Amino acid sequence: MKDFFWALKFLTTIPAGKRWCERQPTVGKVVFWFPIIGLLIGFMLTFIYIPATRFFPHLVADAIILIIYIVVTGGFHLDGFADTCDGIFGGSTRERRLGIMRDSQIGSYGALCLICTVGLKYICLVSIDPKSIAGLSFISDYKTINDLNPVYLYACEKGKVLLFMCAIGRWSQILGAALSNYARDEGGTGKIIIENVKIRHALFSSFVPGILIFLFCGIKGIFIFFIVFIIVIFFVSYIKKKIGGMTGDTLGALNELSELTVLLSFLVI
Repeated sequence: MKDFFWALKFLTTIPAGKRWCERQPTVGKVVFWFPIIGLLIGFMLTFIYIPATRFFPHLVADAIILIIYIVVTGGFHLDGFADTCDGIFGGSTRERRLGIMRDSQIGSYGALCLICTVGLKYICLVSIDPKSIAGLSFISDYKTINDLNPVYLYACEKGKVLLFMCAIGRWSQILGAALSNYARDEGGTGKIIIENVKIRHALFSSFVPGILIFLFCGIKGIFIFFIVFIIVIFFVSYIKKKIGGMTGDTLGALNELSELTVLLSFLVI
């Protein structure tokens, strides 16, 4: 369980306890827990979301959940996404891009991309029709769905999207790390992950979220899983051309891109 608490400490602001994180972790075992940590975050958001829809309009409840999500994760991946956008769009050479990504101050590209990303996530959340999700779930009973209180139905089915989004975002980082080398000559946040994660880790870590996604969202969920897989391959290839490999920042950006892909896919598929 020590590897689980290492993953919890790395991906969230939830206290993991010092005694669980004393020894050096085995990276391959730690990343196995990434998608499961995502599922736990999704479950937590769902449990908060259900009562939130009782007291607030759906538009407000969706905003509350998005804010809580950012707080729980510490905005960790959003920070990486902003740094990646600043570097990729603001630099003309590999060295310049990596240098900009090292800068702790956010630039105009990063700020604009953050606003667009968070705004688009919110719009997607409020636009998703819960009944379209329920109708494609292999564990949903149509009569039960029709008999449910509309508010409860909305919260429970939207919870499936939150579970999917959080789990796939973390899984995409494992795949992205497995498909690339580390871009920098010196160390960084993502170096130990990118240098030690292999394809087998990505495959092994996909079993638990894959099964749950199939149960909750049926064939549609598996299809979206495949779309994210393609997006990861293209993103890693693009980043390699720009900076020669992946970094911790680009893994964070990949998480955000994958989460957006999930949300947008639920709207169009």
